[in-house]
Amino acid sequence: MEGSAPLQLDTAAETLRELHPADLANIVEDLDVKYASQLLASLDSAEAAKVLEEVDPAFQTILVKYLGPEKAGKILAQMSSDEFADLVKTFSSKDARKFLSQVSGGRAKNVETLLGYEDNTAGGLMTLDYFSARPQWTVEQTIEELRKNSPNIRSVVHVYVTDENGKFTGAVSLRRLMLADKSLPIKKLAKDFPAHSTLKPHDKLQKVIHLMTKYNLYTAAVLDKERKLAGVVTIDDVMRLLAPSA
Repeated sequence: MEGSAPLQLDTAAETLRELHPADLANIVEDLDVKYASQLLASLDSAEAAKVLEEVDPAFQTILVKYLGPEKAGKILAQMSSDEFADLVKTFSSKDARKFLSQVSGGRAKNVETLLGYEDNTAGGLMTLDYFSARPQWTVEQTIEELRKNSPNIRSVVHVYVTDENGKFTGAVSLRRLMLADKSLPIKKLAKDFPAHSTLKPHDKLQKVIHLMTKYNLYTAAVLDKERKLAGVVTIDDVMRLLAPSA
């Protein structure tokens, strides 16, 4: 019976792919590590990453270590930078280096940046997987660049406008972008966000919750001392911290 388990998992994987990643993660958590890792491996890397992000953090670590750096590397490369950073924090320094070595230099650098912040701060919550545009880009050019970069971005609520030095100048909702005249420069559409409606990397969780609730934000820009865009906090990142077992 045990010998047929991998075949059964491969066959079941076709049906399981229809499930939401959170539901599939519940199934993964009910399997032992051997079959759970086989199920993850049967999915494509992007889908496996979505499922792994939903798995209980303690079992996440066990699964990834069981798979090993080489097998897990393709999945980890597809995880959002903040989720990847949270996972790496559970590793020893030696293991962290092994797993980070399996992903591209840019992705590894992003994760290492996030590792420098405490978990319950805007910096610890933020992701670096956002889309930014230059002020002089037209709406048409912005949409085209967004298409090119979409495989690397999990979701887009706003396009963040930054100058060539990374300084934040405003944001445009995806809805407003899609309805705008294609010839308009993006700076004409960008809504300015005053300092009191943005976050700093070391702002605590309560500040994050207060700001996002007060201004009804699905995403919040995190700016450094020079008003450069350091990252973006999304409402699901906040909820994941508040209700990790949901």
